[in-house]
Parts: sequence; structure tokens; C-alpha cells
Amino acid sequence: YNQRYGNRFNSEFLEKNHVPLTRRLTGGRAVFHDGDLTYSISSSFKCFSYGSSNLDMVSRYKKISDVFYRGFVSMGIKAEQHEGKSLKPFSSNCFDSSSIHEITLDGNKILGSAQVFSEKGFMQQGTILVKKGIYDPSELYGENQQKNIEIITGMVYNIKDMAKGLLDSFMSIFDYKWEELHVSPKVSEVARLADKYKKAE
Repeated sequence: YNQRYGNRFNSEFLEKNHVPLTRRLTGGRAVFHDGDLTYSISSSFKCFSYGSSNLDMVSRYKKISDVFYRGFVSMGIKAEQHEGKSLKPFSSNCFDSSSIHEITLDGNKILGSAQVFSEKGFMQQGTILVKKGIYDPSELYGENQQKNIEIITGMVYNIKDMAKGLLDSFMSIFDYKWEELHVSPKVSEVARLADKYKKAE
């Protein structure tokens, strides 16, 4: 969200290939959406509490990370929860650094997440590197050290099946009554937000 447009990634590549640029409120480094699975969680603090106290941001990260970890393990993916921080300086790529409780596989970060919160609740968004996309990420970042799940495991995964497996993990661990909602936001509001967050400034 706070990165400068064209700073440490190839803006000419985006323009040439008509790849849209979107800024996300949750912040974090750049993510190239190509062959990945994304998620978004919006919740009141009430759903993420311990006794009468709301969990802090790191504890919310941990609780959500636990769900993903169990979901990956149930699919036979030997994921690990990163317990420290590793940071590659001067890199715009989200997957060049790992924060506490993020998911790694064979030492490679495969899931990156970021969180923003208000007085009433929070939103967490993230991306899972599943398979090779159309483009080589090095065309955007100048170099590419990120590895997706298929490259690391040598297995082929269906993204829809993976999404269902992770959703099942959420539904089994969070003991809530789940309902499917169909949201129809106002077209004008969506257009306004899209215009706002695609700007280079």
C-alpha cells in the first residue's frame, strides 16, 4: 500500500502486458497474482477473543495461521509455521521476507498475509503460491527466488480443490454457524474504489 509505483519493480512490464496494479489497505510488499490462490477474512474482534479479552494482532495471525497449517497438512503438504522473521532488504517482493506465524514449505514462504484493523474489527488478506503462472516473476522483480507449492513438492494441485480443503479447515476449527452470503455491492462504489487504488500515487 505504501510502496512507490515503479520503485524496485518493473513498471514497464506491467504497462506492456496490461497487468493492473492495485493497492491493498492491509499493506505489505508487492504480490504478483499469477497462478496463486488468494483469501480475505473480515471479522469483528468478538470472533477472535480469549475469554473476555480480544486477541492482539499477532495472536490473530497465529490463530489464522494454525488453520492454514492444519489445512495444508490434511492435504499432505508438509508446511511449517515460521516462528521468526527473515527479511531480504531492498526487495519489493512479498515472498522475499517472512514474518512470524507465516507458512513456509521446505524453507520457502508459500503464504503471505497482511492485516488492517479498526475499532470494531479487522481484515486479513493473503496469497498462496500454488503453481507457475503465465509470466515469470523475474520479469516484474528483476530476479525471482520465490517458489510455489508445485515446484517444491513436484505435485500438481487443483486450486479449487485446495480452496475447498482450506475452507473445510476453517469450518472445522472455528465452531461457528456458517452461512453463504451473496454480496451485491453498488457498482458505483466499486468503480470509485477501483479508480482510487489503481493510481500510481
